[in-house]
Amino acid sequence: MKVGKILLFLFISFFLFTLYILSDNSINVEIFGGISNIKMSDYNSYIDVSNDNNKSLGITSLIKKIETGLFPELNICYNINMPLFTLGLYLKNQYIFIWDASSVVQWGSGKPAQIIEVDFNVLYTGIGARIGILNNDFPYLTGFAGIDGGIYYYFWNKMYEELNQETGENIYKIIKQWSTIIPGMNIETGIQWRLSETVDFGLKGGYRLSKGNVIVKINNINGWTRLTESEDNVDYSGFYSGAGLIIKFNPTLQKSLDEKIDKNSNFPGLSLWLYKEAKSYYEEGLYKQAKEKIIEAEKIAGENEMILRLKKQIEKELNRENLEEKIARLLKLADEYRYKRQFKNARKIYQEVISLDEKNKQAQFYLDEFNLKAKEEIKKANEMIKQERLKDALENINLAIEYGIGKEGEDLKIKIEESINKKKQKDKLYNDGVEHYRKGEYEDAIKKWEQVLKLDPLDKEAQKNIEKAFLKIKEMNEEENSEVRKNLNDAKKFYNIGDFNAALEKCDYVLRLAPDNFECQKIVEEIKKIQEQNKVEIIRKR
Repeated sequence: MKVGKILLFLFISFFLFTLYILSDNSINVEIFGGISNIKMSDYNSYIDVSNDNNKSLGITSLIKKIETGLFPELNICYNINMPLFTLGLYLKNQYIFIWDASSVVQWGSGKPAQIIEVDFNVLYTGIGARIGILNNDFPYLTGFAGIDGGIYYYFWNKMYEELNQETGENIYKIIKQWSTIIPGMNIETGIQWRLSETVDFGLKGGYRLSKGNVIVKINNINGWTRLTESEDNVDYSGFYSGAGLIIKFNPTLQKSLDEKIDKNSNFPGLSLWLYKEAKSYYEEGLYKQAKEKIIEAEKIAGENEMILRLKKQIEKELNRENLEEKIARLLKLADEYRYKRQFKNARKIYQEVISLDEKNKQAQFYLDEFNLKAKEEIKKANEMIKQERLKDALENINLAIEYGIGKEGEDLKIKIEESINKKKQKDKLYNDGVEHYRKGEYEDAIKKWEQVLKLDPLDKEAQKNIEKAFLKIKEMNEEENSEVRKNLNDAKKFYNIGDFNAALEKCDYVLRLAPDNFECQKIVEEIKKIQEQNKVEIIRKR
Protein backbone atom coordinates (compact mmCIF):
# COMPACT_ATOMS: atom_id res chain seq x y z
CA MET A 1 0.00 0.00 0.00
CA LYS A 2 2.76 2.43 0.96
CA VAL A 3 4.80 1.59 -2.18
CA GLY A 4 1.72 2.16 -4.36
CA LYS A 5 1.26 5.62 -2.88
CA ILE A 6 4.85 6.51 -3.59
CA LEU A 7 4.53 5.31 -7.20
CA LEU A 8 1.33 7.32 -7.64
CA PHE A 9 3.03 10.40 -6.27
CA LEU A 10 6.00 9.97 -8.61
CA PHE A 11 3.72 9.47 -11.61
CA ILE A 12 1.73 12.61 -10.89
CA SER A 13 4.91 14.59 -10.30
CA PHE A 14 6.40 13.36 -13.61
CA PHE A 15 3.17 14.21 -15.46
CA LEU A 16 3.08 17.73 -14.09
CA PHE A 17 6.78 18.23 -14.76
CA THR A 18 6.28 17.13 -18.40
CA LEU A 19 3.45 19.59 -18.86
CA TYR A 20 5.61 22.24 -17.31
CA ILE A 21 8.47 21.66 -19.72
CA LEU A 22 6.22 21.61 -22.76
CA SER A 23 4.33 24.77 -21.93
CA ASP A 24 5.01 28.39 -21.05
CA ASN A 25 2.43 28.21 -18.26
CA SER A 26 3.70 28.35 -14.69
CA ILE A 27 4.19 26.15 -11.67
CA ASN A 28 3.69 27.43 -8.14
CA VAL A 29 5.17 26.08 -4.96
CA GLU A 30 2.88 27.04 -2.08
CA ILE A 31 3.88 27.00 1.57
CA PHE A 32 0.96 27.52 3.94
CA GLY A 33 0.35 27.21 7.63
CA GLY A 34 -2.68 27.73 9.82
CA ILE A 35 -5.10 26.43 12.39
CA SER A 36 -7.93 23.93 12.11
CA ASN A 37 -10.66 22.54 14.30
CA ILE A 38 -11.04 18.72 14.46
CA LYS A 39 -14.20 16.82 15.38
CA MET A 40 -12.89 13.47 16.69
CA SER A 41 -16.38 12.78 18.00
CA ASP A 42 -15.84 9.16 19.12
CA TYR A 43 -12.64 9.91 20.99
CA ASN A 44 -14.09 13.01 22.61
CA SER A 45 -17.20 11.04 23.65
CA TYR A 46 -14.91 8.53 25.35
CA ILE A 47 -13.16 11.40 27.14
CA ASP A 48 -16.54 12.83 28.27
CA VAL A 49 -17.47 9.44 29.79
CA SER A 50 -14.09 9.21 31.53
CA ASN A 51 -14.46 12.74 32.94
CA ASP A 52 -17.95 11.90 34.24
CA ASN A 53 -16.64 8.73 35.94
CA ASN A 54 -13.74 10.64 37.47
CA LYS A 55 -16.11 13.34 38.70
CA SER A 56 -18.25 10.71 40.44
CA LEU A 57 -15.10 9.56 42.26
CA GLY A 58 -14.35 13.11 43.42
CA ILE A 59 -11.69 13.92 40.80
CA THR A 60 -12.19 17.51 39.68
CA SER A 61 -9.47 17.80 37.03
CA LEU A 62 -10.43 17.01 33.42
CA ILE A 63 -8.92 14.96 30.62
CA LYS A 64 -8.34 17.11 27.57
CA LYS A 65 -10.29 16.60 24.37
CA ILE A 66 -8.93 16.74 20.83
CA GLU A 67 -10.48 19.79 19.19
CA THR A 68 -7.79 21.91 17.51
CA GLY A 69 -4.65 21.39 15.46
CA LEU A 70 -2.03 23.19 13.42
CA PHE A 71 -1.30 22.41 9.83
CA PRO A 72 1.82 23.07 7.75
CA GLU A 73 1.19 22.48 4.04
CA LEU A 74 3.25 22.18 0.87
CA ASN A 75 1.48 22.32 -2.50
CA ILE A 76 2.69 22.12 -6.07
CA CYS A 77 0.31 23.75 -8.52
CA TYR A 78 0.47 23.76 -12.32
CA ASN A 79 -1.34 26.85 -13.69
CA ILE A 80 -2.86 26.95 -17.17
CA ASN A 81 -3.51 30.56 -18.20
CA MET A 82 -6.87 31.12 -19.89
CA PRO A 83 -8.13 34.43 -21.38
CA LEU A 84 -10.21 35.31 -18.30
CA PHE A 85 -9.02 32.95 -15.58
CA THR A 86 -6.42 30.38 -14.62
CA LEU A 87 -6.98 26.66 -14.21
CA GLY A 88 -4.77 25.12 -11.56
CA LEU A 89 -4.01 21.42 -11.10
CA TYR A 90 -2.29 20.83 -7.78
CA LEU A 91 -0.79 18.22 -5.51
CA LYS A 92 -1.39 18.91 -1.82
CA ASN A 93 0.72 17.57 1.05
CA GLN A 94 -0.46 18.48 4.52
CA TYR A 95 0.45 17.54 8.07
CA ILE A 96 -2.09 18.02 10.85
CA PHE A 97 -0.36 18.40 14.17
CA ILE A 98 -2.49 18.06 17.30
CA TRP A 99 -0.80 19.66 20.26
CA ASP A 100 -1.37 19.59 24.00
CA ALA A 101 -3.73 16.59 23.99
CA SER A 102 -2.05 14.61 26.79
CA SER A 103 -3.54 14.73 30.29
CA VAL A 104 -2.85 13.75 33.91
CA VAL A 105 -5.73 13.80 36.42
CA GLN A 106 -5.06 13.34 40.14
CA TRP A 107 -6.75 12.09 43.27
CA GLY A 108 -7.21 14.53 46.10
CA SER A 109 -4.00 13.21 47.62
CA GLY A 110 -2.07 14.35 44.57
CA LYS A 111 -1.42 10.86 43.27
CA PRO A 112 -2.16 10.29 39.56
CA ALA A 113 -5.57 8.74 38.91
CA GLN A 114 -5.45 8.60 35.12
CA ILE A 115 -2.70 9.37 32.59
CA ILE A 116 -3.34 9.72 28.87
CA GLU A 117 -0.70 10.48 26.23
CA VAL A 118 -1.82 10.57 22.60
CA ASP A 119 -0.44 11.02 19.10
CA PHE A 120 -3.29 11.62 16.66
CA ASN A 121 -1.30 13.58 14.11
CA VAL A 122 -2.10 12.77 10.48
CA LEU A 123 -0.68 13.26 6.97
CA TYR A 124 -2.66 14.04 3.84
CA THR A 125 -1.79 13.66 0.16
CA GLY A 126 -4.29 14.57 -2.51
CA ILE A 127 -4.77 16.05 -5.94
CA GLY A 128 -7.21 18.78 -6.92
CA ALA A 129 -8.22 21.53 -9.27
CA ARG A 130 -8.90 25.19 -8.74
CA ILE A 131 -10.11 28.18 -10.72
CA GLY A 132 -8.36 31.49 -10.19
CA ILE A 133 -9.16 35.05 -11.21
CA LEU A 134 -6.65 36.38 -13.70
CA ASN A 135 -5.53 39.90 -12.82
CA ASN A 136 -2.42 41.60 -14.16
CA ASP A 137 -3.39 45.06 -12.94
CA PHE A 138 -2.32 46.86 -9.78
CA PRO A 139 -2.76 45.97 -6.90
CA TYR A 140 -2.68 42.43 -8.40
CA LEU A 141 -5.30 41.06 -6.00
CA THR A 142 -6.63 37.70 -7.17
CA GLY A 143 -8.86 35.02 -5.77
CA PHE A 144 -9.35 31.29 -6.22
CA ALA A 145 -11.65 28.41 -5.31
CA GLY A 146 -10.63 24.76 -5.39
CA ILE A 147 -11.49 21.21 -4.43
CA ASP A 148 -9.17 18.26 -3.87
CA GLY A 149 -9.42 14.66 -2.76
CA GLY A 150 -6.96 12.12 -1.42
CA ILE A 151 -5.90 10.01 1.55
CA TYR A 152 -5.37 10.91 5.20
CA TYR A 153 -2.87 8.45 6.62
CA TYR A 154 -0.60 7.87 9.60
CA PHE A 155 0.78 4.55 10.83
CA TRP A 156 2.01 5.75 14.19
CA ASN A 157 -1.18 6.94 15.89
CA LYS A 158 -1.23 5.71 19.44
CA MET A 159 -2.62 6.39 22.90
CA TYR A 160 -0.95 5.47 26.18
CA GLU A 161 -3.45 5.09 29.04
CA GLU A 162 -2.81 4.37 32.68
CA LEU A 163 -5.46 3.97 35.42
CA ASN A 164 -4.56 3.94 39.15
CA GLN A 165 -6.40 3.48 42.41
CA GLU A 166 -6.43 6.19 45.09
CA THR A 167 -3.78 4.21 47.01
CA GLY A 168 -1.48 4.51 43.99
CA GLU A 169 -1.88 0.87 42.97
CA ASN A 170 -2.03 0.46 39.19
CA ILE A 171 -5.24 -0.96 37.68
CA TYR A 172 -3.99 -1.20 34.12
CA LYS A 173 -1.54 0.23 31.59
CA ILE A 174 -2.14 -0.10 27.84
CA ILE A 175 -1.02 1.27 24.49
CA LYS A 176 -3.62 1.57 21.73
CA GLN A 177 -2.34 1.70 18.16
CA TRP A 178 -4.26 2.95 15.11
CA SER A 179 -3.26 2.29 11.50
CA THR A 180 -5.04 5.30 10.03
CA ILE A 181 -5.88 5.24 6.32
CA ILE A 182 -9.08 7.09 5.50
CA PRO A 183 -10.32 9.02 2.46
CA GLY A 184 -10.74 12.78 2.59
CA MET A 185 -11.45 15.90 0.59
CA ASN A 186 -11.03 19.65 1.00
CA ILE A 187 -13.06 22.55 -0.35
CA GLU A 188 -11.30 25.88 -0.04
CA THR A 189 -11.17 29.44 -1.29
CA GLY A 190 -8.62 32.19 -0.90
CA ILE A 191 -7.05 35.43 -2.08
CA GLN A 192 -3.51 36.37 -3.17
CA TRP A 193 -1.50 39.61 -3.29
CA ARG A 194 1.49 39.89 -5.57
CA LEU A 195 4.61 40.89 -3.67
CA SER A 196 6.92 40.55 -6.67
CA GLU A 197 7.08 38.90 -10.07
CA THR A 198 7.78 35.54 -8.41
CA VAL A 199 6.24 35.73 -4.92
CA ASP A 200 2.63 36.16 -3.76
CA PHE A 201 1.16 36.35 -0.28
CA GLY A 202 -1.96 34.25 0.23
CA LEU A 203 -4.83 33.81 2.67
CA LYS A 204 -7.23 30.88 2.46
CA GLY A 205 -9.88 28.99 4.35
CA GLY A 206 -11.96 25.90 3.78
CA TYR A 207 -13.62 22.80 5.11
CA ARG A 208 -12.03 19.36 5.45
CA LEU A 209 -14.21 16.23 5.24
CA SER A 210 -12.39 13.11 6.44
CA LYS A 211 -13.76 10.28 8.56
CA GLY A 212 -13.72 6.49 8.64
CA ASN A 213 -13.37 3.31 10.70
CA VAL A 214 -9.89 2.20 11.76
CA ILE A 215 -8.65 -1.04 13.36
CA VAL A 216 -7.27 -0.43 16.87
CA LYS A 217 -4.82 -2.85 18.45
CA ILE A 218 -4.47 -2.80 22.22
CA ASN A 219 -1.15 -3.81 23.78
CA ASN A 220 -1.36 -4.82 27.41
CA ILE A 221 1.44 -3.54 29.62
CA ASN A 222 -0.22 -4.35 32.92
CA GLY A 223 -3.62 -5.47 34.14
CA TRP A 224 -5.66 -5.30 30.89
CA THR A 225 -8.12 -8.21 30.63
CA ARG A 226 -10.50 -7.05 27.91
CA LEU A 227 -10.38 -7.15 24.08
CA THR A 228 -7.04 -6.59 22.38
CA GLU A 229 -8.47 -5.41 19.07
CA SER A 230 -11.44 -3.19 18.16
CA GLU A 231 -12.69 -0.62 15.66
CA ASP A 232 -12.73 3.12 16.16
CA ASN A 233 -14.22 5.93 14.11
CA VAL A 234 -11.74 8.74 13.52
CA ASP A 235 -12.99 12.08 12.25
CA TYR A 236 -10.60 14.84 11.19
CA SER A 237 -13.37 16.94 9.60
CA GLY A 238 -13.47 20.65 10.38
CA PHE A 239 -12.95 24.19 9.20
CA TYR A 240 -9.46 25.55 8.70
CA SER A 241 -7.76 28.82 7.75
CA GLY A 242 -4.22 29.80 7.06
CA ALA A 243 -1.71 32.07 5.37
CA GLY A 244 1.37 31.49 3.29
CA LEU A 245 3.67 32.32 0.39
CA ILE A 246 3.26 31.29 -3.25
CA ILE A 247 6.52 31.02 -5.17
CA LYS A 248 6.17 30.99 -8.97
CA PHE A 249 8.62 29.17 -11.24
CA ASN A 250 8.87 29.36 -15.04
CA PRO A 251 12.40 29.24 -16.48
CA THR A 252 11.00 29.43 -20.03
CA LEU A 253 8.95 32.51 -19.25
CA GLN A 254 11.60 35.10 -20.05
CA LYS A 255 12.51 33.36 -23.29
CA SER A 256 8.86 33.06 -24.20
CA LEU A 257 8.35 36.75 -23.36
CA ASP A 258 11.22 37.77 -25.62
CA GLU A 259 9.83 35.66 -28.45
CA LYS A 260 6.31 37.05 -28.01
CA ILE A 261 7.43 40.67 -28.13
CA ASP A 262 9.79 40.22 -31.11
CA LYS A 263 7.47 37.84 -33.00
CA ASN A 264 6.03 40.30 -35.57
CA SER A 265 8.40 43.19 -34.93
CA ASN A 266 9.98 45.08 -37.81
CA PHE A 267 13.05 45.59 -35.63
CA PRO A 268 13.54 42.50 -33.40
CA GLY A 269 15.49 43.36 -30.31
CA LEU A 270 14.60 47.04 -30.43
CA SER A 271 10.93 46.39 -29.62
CA LEU A 272 12.01 44.14 -26.73
CA TRP A 273 14.40 46.83 -25.46
CA LEU A 274 11.63 49.49 -25.65
CA TYR A 275 9.25 47.14 -23.84
CA LYS A 276 11.76 46.56 -21.05
CA GLU A 277 12.44 50.28 -20.80
CA ALA A 278 8.70 50.99 -20.58
CA LYS A 279 8.24 48.32 -17.92
CA SER A 280 11.18 49.67 -15.92
CA TYR A 281 9.68 53.18 -15.96
CA TYR A 282 6.29 51.68 -15.05
CA GLU A 283 7.68 49.84 -12.03
CA GLU A 284 9.42 53.06 -10.90
CA GLY A 285 6.12 54.95 -11.15
CA LEU A 286 7.27 57.13 -14.07
CA TYR A 287 4.12 56.51 -16.10
CA LYS A 288 4.46 59.34 -18.66
CA GLN A 289 7.94 58.17 -19.67
CA ALA A 290 6.68 54.57 -19.67
CA LYS A 291 3.87 55.52 -22.07
CA GLU A 292 6.29 57.18 -24.48
CA LYS A 293 8.43 54.02 -24.61
CA ILE A 294 5.50 51.59 -24.95
CA ILE A 295 4.01 53.65 -27.81
CA GLU A 296 7.35 53.44 -29.64
CA ALA A 297 7.40 49.67 -29.02
CA GLU A 298 3.83 49.39 -30.34
CA LYS A 299 4.74 51.22 -33.57
CA ILE A 300 7.54 48.73 -34.23
CA ALA A 301 5.85 45.50 -33.03
CA GLY A 302 2.23 46.26 -34.05
CA GLU A 303 -0.66 44.39 -32.38
CA ASN A 304 1.40 42.64 -29.74
CA GLU A 305 -0.47 41.15 -26.78
CA MET A 306 2.28 41.77 -24.21
CA ILE A 307 2.84 45.36 -25.34
CA LEU A 308 -0.89 46.12 -25.39
CA ARG A 309 -1.28 44.66 -21.90
CA LEU A 310 1.53 46.82 -20.49
CA LYS A 311 0.14 49.85 -22.35
CA LYS A 312 -3.25 49.26 -20.72
CA GLN A 313 -1.63 49.06 -17.27
CA ILE A 314 0.33 52.28 -17.89
CA GLU A 315 -2.78 54.11 -19.11
CA LYS A 316 -4.68 52.96 -16.05
CA GLU A 317 -2.02 54.42 -13.77
CA LEU A 318 -1.95 57.64 -15.81
CA ASN A 319 -5.72 57.90 -15.48
CA ARG A 320 -5.32 57.38 -11.76
CA GLU A 321 -2.71 60.14 -11.65
CA ASN A 322 -4.99 62.41 -13.71
CA LEU A 323 -7.81 61.62 -11.34
CA GLU A 324 -5.63 62.52 -8.38
CA GLU A 325 -4.74 65.82 -10.05
CA LYS A 326 -8.43 66.52 -10.72
CA ILE A 327 -9.34 65.72 -7.13
CA ALA A 328 -6.55 67.99 -5.84
CA ARG A 329 -7.81 70.83 -8.08
CA LEU A 330 -11.41 70.32 -6.92
CA LEU A 331 -10.37 70.26 -3.26
CA LYS A 332 -8.48 73.53 -3.73
CA LEU A 333 -11.54 75.12 -5.38
CA ALA A 334 -13.82 73.84 -2.61
CA ASP A 335 -11.47 75.26 0.03
CA GLU A 336 -11.56 78.65 -1.70
CA TYR A 337 -15.38 78.65 -1.63
CA ARG A 338 -15.25 77.65 2.03
CA TYR A 339 -12.90 80.53 2.90
CA LYS A 340 -15.34 82.90 1.17
CA ARG A 341 -18.19 81.35 3.23
CA GLN A 342 -19.86 80.16 0.04
CA PHE A 343 -20.66 76.85 1.69
CA LYS A 344 -23.26 75.71 -0.83
CA ASN A 345 -20.74 75.87 -3.66
CA ALA A 346 -18.07 74.25 -1.48
CA ARG A 347 -20.48 71.44 -0.60
CA LYS A 348 -21.19 70.70 -4.27
CA ILE A 349 -17.47 70.44 -5.01
CA TYR A 350 -16.81 68.18 -2.02
CA GLN A 351 -19.68 65.93 -3.13
CA GLU A 352 -18.16 65.71 -6.60
CA VAL A 353 -14.85 64.67 -5.02
CA ILE A 354 -16.64 61.90 -3.12
CA SER A 355 -18.26 60.72 -6.36
CA LEU A 356 -14.74 60.35 -7.79
CA ASP A 357 -13.14 59.00 -4.62
CA GLU A 358 -15.63 57.78 -2.06
CA LYS A 359 -12.90 57.34 0.57
CA ASN A 360 -11.51 60.88 0.30
CA LYS A 361 -11.06 61.88 3.95
CA GLN A 362 -10.73 65.65 3.40
CA ALA A 363 -13.97 65.96 1.42
CA GLN A 364 -15.85 63.68 3.83
CA PHE A 365 -14.58 65.65 6.84
CA TYR A 366 -15.97 68.96 5.54
CA LEU A 367 -19.25 67.39 4.40
CA ASP A 368 -19.71 65.98 7.90
CA GLU A 369 -18.77 69.37 9.37
CA PHE A 370 -21.31 71.16 7.11
CA ASN A 371 -24.02 68.71 8.18
CA LEU A 372 -23.20 69.31 11.85
CA LYS A 373 -23.18 73.12 11.48
CA ALA A 374 -26.42 73.04 9.48
CA LYS A 375 -28.12 71.21 12.36
CA GLU A 376 -26.72 73.74 14.83
CA GLU A 377 -28.13 76.64 12.77
CA ILE A 378 -31.53 74.91 12.55
CA LYS A 379 -31.52 74.62 16.32
CA LYS A 380 -30.64 78.32 16.72
CA ALA A 381 -33.37 79.31 14.25
CA ASN A 382 -36.00 77.45 16.29
CA GLU A 383 -34.79 79.20 19.44
CA MET A 384 -35.06 82.62 17.73
CA ILE A 385 -38.61 81.77 16.60
CA LYS A 386 -39.60 81.04 20.20
CA GLN A 387 -38.19 84.45 21.19
CA GLU A 388 -40.02 86.09 18.23
CA ARG A 389 -36.68 87.26 16.82
CA LEU A 390 -37.73 86.35 13.30
CA LYS A 391 -35.03 88.29 11.44
CA ASP A 392 -32.34 86.54 13.46
CA ALA A 393 -34.11 83.20 12.81
CA LEU A 394 -34.12 83.93 9.07
CA GLU A 395 -30.37 84.58 9.15
CA ASN A 396 -29.81 81.28 10.94
CA ILE A 397 -31.95 79.29 8.53
CA ASN A 398 -30.33 80.89 5.49
CA LEU A 399 -26.94 79.83 6.86
CA ALA A 400 -28.27 76.31 7.48
CA ILE A 401 -29.46 76.15 3.87
CA GLU A 402 -26.07 77.40 2.73
CA TYR A 403 -24.47 74.53 4.66
CA GLY A 404 -26.84 72.17 2.83
CA ILE A 405 -29.65 71.24 5.25
CA GLY A 406 -32.04 70.58 2.33
CA LYS A 407 -35.86 70.42 2.42
CA GLU A 408 -36.12 70.76 6.19
CA GLY A 409 -34.37 74.13 5.99
CA GLU A 410 -36.38 75.33 2.98
CA ASP A 411 -39.68 74.47 4.73
CA LEU A 412 -38.65 76.31 7.89
CA LYS A 413 -37.50 79.32 5.85
CA ILE A 414 -40.95 79.56 4.19
CA LYS A 415 -42.57 79.40 7.62
CA ILE A 416 -40.31 82.18 8.98
CA GLU A 417 -40.88 84.40 5.92
CA GLU A 418 -44.65 83.96 6.25
CA SER A 419 -44.39 84.95 9.91
CA ILE A 420 -42.29 88.02 9.00
CA ASN A 421 -44.79 89.10 6.31
CA LYS A 422 -47.67 88.57 8.73
CA LYS A 423 -45.90 90.67 11.34
CA LYS A 424 -45.26 93.47 8.81
CA GLN A 425 -48.94 93.49 7.87
CA LYS A 426 -49.97 93.46 11.51
CA ASP A 427 -47.53 96.28 12.40
CA LYS A 428 -48.86 98.45 9.52
CA LEU A 429 -52.47 98.01 10.65
CA TYR A 430 -51.43 98.74 14.21
CA ASN A 431 -49.58 101.93 13.24
CA ASP A 432 -52.51 103.09 11.06
CA GLY A 433 -54.72 102.70 14.11
CA VAL A 434 -52.32 104.83 16.15
CA GLU A 435 -52.50 107.60 13.49
CA HIS A 436 -56.32 107.61 13.59
CA TYR A 437 -56.25 107.66 17.38
CA ARG A 438 -53.91 110.68 17.43
CA LYS A 439 -56.31 112.53 15.09
CA GLY A 440 -59.26 111.74 17.33
CA GLU A 441 -60.68 109.30 14.78
CA TYR A 442 -61.37 106.70 17.41
CA GLU A 443 -63.80 104.56 15.49
CA ASP A 444 -61.36 104.23 12.55
CA ALA A 445 -58.58 103.39 15.02
CA ILE A 446 -60.75 100.65 16.51
CA LYS A 447 -61.35 99.14 13.06
CA LYS A 448 -57.59 98.93 12.36
CA TRP A 449 -56.82 97.35 15.70
CA GLU A 450 -59.65 94.85 15.26
CA GLN A 451 -57.97 93.77 11.99
CA VAL A 452 -54.75 93.32 13.98
CA LEU A 453 -56.58 90.95 16.34
CA LYS A 454 -57.86 88.91 13.39
CA LEU A 455 -54.23 88.26 12.40
CA ASP A 456 -53.06 87.78 15.97
CA PRO A 457 -55.79 87.25 18.58
CA LEU A 458 -53.15 87.37 21.34
CA ASP A 459 -51.90 90.91 20.53
CA LYS A 460 -52.35 92.53 23.97
CA GLU A 461 -51.36 96.05 22.88
CA ALA A 462 -54.07 96.11 20.21
CA GLN A 463 -56.63 94.89 22.78
CA LYS A 464 -55.63 97.64 25.28
CA ASN A 465 -55.70 100.33 22.57
CA ILE A 466 -59.22 99.33 21.54
CA GLU A 467 -60.32 99.72 25.16
CA LYS A 468 -58.70 103.19 25.30
CA ALA A 469 -60.46 104.24 22.07
CA PHE A 470 -63.83 103.16 23.42
CA LEU A 471 -63.19 105.22 26.57
CA LYS A 472 -62.38 108.23 24.43
CA ILE A 473 -65.59 107.77 22.46
CA LYS A 474 -67.53 107.50 25.73
CA GLU A 475 -65.88 110.64 27.05
CA MET A 476 -66.69 112.50 23.82
CA ASN A 477 -70.30 111.36 24.00
CA GLU A 478 -70.56 112.59 27.59
CA GLU A 479 -69.12 116.00 26.65
CA GLU A 480 -71.39 116.18 23.64
CA ASN A 481 -74.46 115.41 25.76
CA SER A 482 -73.45 118.12 28.23
CA GLU A 483 -73.15 120.67 25.39
CA VAL A 484 -76.49 119.56 24.00
CA ARG A 485 -78.22 120.03 27.37
CA LYS A 486 -76.63 123.43 27.99
CA ASN A 487 -77.48 124.83 24.53
CA LEU A 488 -80.99 123.31 24.67
CA ASN A 489 -81.65 125.10 27.94
CA ASP A 490 -80.33 128.36 26.42
CA ALA A 491 -82.55 127.84 23.38
CA LYS A 492 -85.57 127.41 25.67
CA LYS A 493 -84.73 130.60 27.60
CA PHE A 494 -84.36 132.64 24.41
CA TYR A 495 -87.59 131.17 23.06
CA ASN A 496 -89.45 132.07 26.26
CA ILE A 497 -88.27 135.69 26.19
CA GLY A 498 -89.03 135.94 22.46
CA ASP A 499 -85.45 136.10 21.22
CA PHE A 500 -86.17 133.73 18.37
CA ASN A 501 -82.90 134.33 16.45
CA ALA A 502 -80.81 133.43 19.47
CA ALA A 503 -83.04 130.45 20.11
CA LEU A 504 -82.59 129.34 16.48
CA GLU A 505 -78.76 129.65 16.76
CA LYS A 506 -78.72 127.52 19.89
CA CYS A 507 -81.02 124.91 18.34
CA ASP A 508 -78.93 124.85 15.16
CA TYR A 509 -75.86 124.02 17.32
CA VAL A 510 -77.77 121.36 19.24
CA LEU A 511 -79.06 119.74 16.04
CA ARG A 512 -75.54 119.60 14.64
CA LEU A 513 -74.50 117.64 17.72
CA ALA A 514 -77.71 115.63 18.01
CA PRO A 515 -79.75 115.76 14.77
CA ASP A 516 -82.55 113.73 16.34
CA ASN A 517 -83.06 116.05 19.34
CA PHE A 518 -86.88 116.33 19.49
CA GLU A 519 -87.08 119.41 21.75
CA CYS A 520 -84.89 121.53 19.47
CA GLN A 521 -86.80 120.35 16.42
CA LYS A 522 -90.06 121.44 18.12
CA ILE A 523 -88.66 124.86 19.09
CA VAL A 524 -87.52 125.44 15.50
CA GLU A 525 -90.96 124.46 14.15
CA GLU A 526 -92.73 126.76 16.63
CA ILE A 527 -90.50 129.71 15.77
CA LYS A 528 -91.06 129.17 12.03
CA LYS A 529 -94.85 129.07 12.58
CA ILE A 530 -94.79 132.27 14.58
CA GLN A 531 -92.66 133.97 11.97
CA GLU A 532 -95.06 132.93 9.22
CA GLN A 533 -98.14 134.07 11.11
CA ASN A 534 -96.89 137.46 12.19
CA LYS A 535 -94.68 138.25 9.22
CA VAL A 536 -93.12 140.64 11.59
CA GLU A 537 -89.43 141.41 11.38
CA ILE A 538 -87.74 140.30 14.47
CA ILE A 539 -85.49 142.89 15.92
CA ARG A 540 -82.80 141.78 18.32
CA LYS A 541 -82.23 143.56 21.54
CA ARG A 542 -79.01 145.27 22.19
